[in-house]
Amino acid sequence: MMLLRRVALVHGVVAVLCLLVPARAAAPTTLPFESVKPGMKGIGRTAFHGDKIEEFDVEIVGSIPNIGPEQNLILGRCSGGPLASTGIMAGMSGSPVFIDGKLVGAIAYSWGFSKEAIAGITPIAEMLAIGARGEAAGGTKRRAARVPWSDVLGAVFRPADFDAFFAARLDRLGARPVSGASPALPLAVAGLGTSGIARIAPDLVRAGFLPMQSSAPTAGAGAAAPFQPGSPVGVKLVRGDVDMTATGTVTWVDGDRLYAFGHPLYGLGDVDLPLTAARVETLLPSLERSAKIAVPLNEAGAFRQDRASAIFGKLGASPAMIPVRLQLTDGGGVKRTYSFDVADDPLLAPILLYISLQGVVEAVERNFGSATVRLQEGSVIKVDASEDIRLDNLFAGDGAATSACGLSAYLLYVLMNNEWADARVKGVNLLFEYDRTPRTALVRRVTLDRYRVTAGSTVTARIVVSPYRGPDEVLEREIPIPEETPAGPLTLQVGSAAAINRTDDVEGPIYPRDLGQLVTLINRLRRNDRVYVLASRQDSGAYLGGARLPNLPPSLTSLLTRPRSFGNFAYVPERGILEEEIRTDTAVEGFARVSVEVMAP
Repeated sequence: MMLLRRVALVHGVVAVLCLLVPARAAAPTTLPFESVKPGMKGIGRTAFHGDKIEEFDVEIVGSIPNIGPEQNLILGRCSGGPLASTGIMAGMSGSPVFIDGKLVGAIAYSWGFSKEAIAGITPIAEMLAIGARGEAAGGTKRRAARVPWSDVLGAVFRPADFDAFFAARLDRLGARPVSGASPALPLAVAGLGTSGIARIAPDLVRAGFLPMQSSAPTAGAGAAAPFQPGSPVGVKLVRGDVDMTATGTVTWVDGDRLYAFGHPLYGLGDVDLPLTAARVETLLPSLERSAKIAVPLNEAGAFRQDRASAIFGKLGASPAMIPVRLQLTDGGGVKRTYSFDVADDPLLAPILLYISLQGVVEAVERNFGSATVRLQEGSVIKVDASEDIRLDNLFAGDGAATSACGLSAYLLYVLMNNEWADARVKGVNLLFEYDRTPRTALVRRVTLDRYRVTAGSTVTARIVVSPYRGPDEVLEREIPIPEETPAGPLTLQVGSAAAINRTDDVEGPIYPRDLGQLVTLINRLRRNDRVYVLASRQDSGAYLGGARLPNLPPSLTSLLTRPRSFGNFAYVPERGILEEEIRTDTAVEGFARVSVEVMAP
């Protein structure tokens, strides 16, 4: 009896789901690109207010064949409704055009400052072909571009590079395929307030969006009307306490298959992004580019393809996202928590994380000027079948908040675009501690209690540091001299993580060989809130084929260093003996060096 009840329950759930997904519609009657001629007149459909679909007039004025591989463009003059005052608006992308009841294509492009409502129309055949590319959730993960380990080391210790790194990728996202035309999309942004949006607006514009103040859908929001050609539709990039949704228009619905935009979101190919309903609140006429101001509604499926001629989605599908949990503690101890998800894509996820974090910090604290931001222990990127990537670090001075946001997003990028395996990110947990005072300290000098030692003994180092607006402090640390240290000079380098990293060539090049090694090396990166003591001595060693060869005879070293002898060779004139670290509550800067003589026993 219990089994029968469960079977009945399952059948009931399936029946409800079947009601939610429209029945498969008949294939549209289309007018091929070759048959579209200047002078033909038809109608377009879109929503100007709410989700009500209205018609406007379209007159074909020309066509441009072969704008790209298997890509053509139809030119149409549009009129009727509000178009006389708005022209072609951002948000109309995907609005279907019909001639004599036959579907011609979708409005996809417009030209800024145009005196007439001239639109670029993507032929419908090119859009429908996208649906044949596949419907698998997420498809194959892509690498946007591998980041060499040497670049990782450079960027981590030059935080200003984070802005340049993400700016280059935002510019790449914002590139558009039709010269002179733009399919700029309205981006509904919620949860950041006016100051937060103002902080990230330049980044969003670089990515090809028109950012608009909006609200996130509530859990109790009512169901939207069924999708039809001309309905507003959204692509959600971030959801939750921070919400970002690009909005456009549905071109065609075929059962649970939906086509929209008539141009790419970014041309990412296989994607897995939430598909949402939307509602047009009002229209924003502009001399440069008018736009629909729309708000997203509840999710209704997932977009599976992002191609040159359209985006394609499946109604009723469930997309995968990367959960981000942020706790921000201000200088007064007040804690604020934020919970949001970002698109699970190797290129989009790090960029969206970077932008979202910057917006949140700007909305709550200042994101410019001197400050201190600590990523507390527990700040991690959680990776399936791997140890967590630890993000705990401290940044102080100008741009501290940007550096903290950038480190988290940059290491996520390095992880998701590694060259060995698909890193399945389970989540990102961040514990930000914000202080308006820049807690920095400068290493001034180092002295020793003695400068002649024997192997196996210890030497006491006294390190003088100068905190920001405070008296000098002395840090003491006993440095053990390893038993196996040979007689001769020993160099002690003392300083910040950045300074030690610049001088630390004693171990030669290190390159990760798999995902596990990459995670290990990231977790071993030096931190900014430590004073490091590195001891090294002269050595005649080398790295050959990735293997360390210490204390080579001079004759062999001479042979290896001959021109063109070996391609994968690096001469290493020093050898590391030990490394000590002293934890502080400041971001350390500066460098000092001292020598000690190891005496023969």
